[in-house]
Amino acid sequence: MNDDKLDTRSKIIQSAIDMVGSKGDVTIREITDKAGANVASINYHFGNKNNLLKEVENHYSSLLYDIQYSILISEELSPYDKILQWTKSLSDFISQSPALIGLIVSLTTEDKSYKPVIIQKIYLNKELQNMVQDMIGAIIKSEDQRLLSFKYLQIFSGILGPVVNRLVENSFADEQSIIGLNSKEDLEEYIKLLIDTVLGTV
Repeated sequence: MNDDKLDTRSKIIQSAIDMVGSKGDVTIREITDKAGANVASINYHFGNKNNLLKEVENHYSSLLYDIQYSILISEELSPYDKILQWTKSLSDFISQSPALIGLIVSLTTEDKSYKPVIIQKIYLNKELQNMVQDMIGAIIKSEDQRLLSFKYLQIFSGILGPVVNRLVENSFADEQSIIGLNSKEDLEEYIKLLIDTVLGTV
């Protein structure tokens, strides 16, 4: 494959990454217009739009993994600060890229055999889970693996709670509820309270 073909492919991927991250659902025409390519190039380079979108999901999954891993191996942060920063990074990522949830739903609806990379790389990643649970254990001074798993699940569920709340409000509520987290400050206050409550450090 020559450099021109590689360059066109990369431009299409970058355009799709930019547009999905900011807009959500996009058409092939919108992606190719931004990339300066023709519509046929999607099929040529990727086979179809869904294959392109799977590469977009893979990009975001790798980005989030790298952010989280760098926090958890940091030698400058205490176990508490690692968990706090890990939680904030996941929460910020979901808040800043809400379209990613829709993308995952769309891809798995279209292709029942597709296993989202972000689920495998983040949620089901035993290495990350064990690192977080070890830190929880160090903070609460426990080696009870069942308890540590429960506390890990509490934190993860607490991160996803505001996302579910936002989806429900946007779909069914006539007006914003009193539990809406509408600013970065609100979300950070919520995350700190979540961590302190689960870890018993309030």
